[in-house]
Amino acid sequence: MIGYIAGNVVGVVRGTVIVETHGVGYRVVTTASTLASAREGEPLTLWTHLAVRENAHELFGFETKDELSWFELLLTVSGIGPRSALAILNAVDTKTLAEAITRNDAGALNRAYGIGKKTAEKVVLELREKVGNVEGKDGMSGSDGDVVEALLGLGYS
Repeated sequence: MIGYIAGNVVGVVRGTVIVETHGVGYRVVTTASTLASAREGEPLTLWTHLAVRENAHELFGFETKDELSWFELLLTVSGIGPRSALAILNAVDTKTLAEAITRNDAGALNRAYGIGKKTAEKVVLELREKVGNVEGKDGMSGSDGDVVEALLGLGYS
């Protein structure tokens, strides 16, 4: 599908940014912080996720691969769709989200528009082990954890 889009901002319309690349304007749903920083005529690169539904195709865009990864991880939770995942990322940054999940702090996710107590608890419950894998061992980032695992596999200690 569409992995990322790079082009110039031609407008911000109803919670979306329109990015023109090669004569085509793509309407991309994105975070509030990206919308606030998007300036008409300026270049913008977004990592994207295409959500296909029966009656719509929506392109969701994020300024970092990390935001995109978290968005897609949130989509693995039953009952969380693209709009809910985006609402969570609008309410908390990715570091706060990871900390909330590892601390079982569903209350941190309640700030997200449309996310109630039960849904927040479900997100924490379903992502707890996945976040442990993403964060790696002893609080290391995912790539650091991968390096440590590879070295241990080679016999280093």
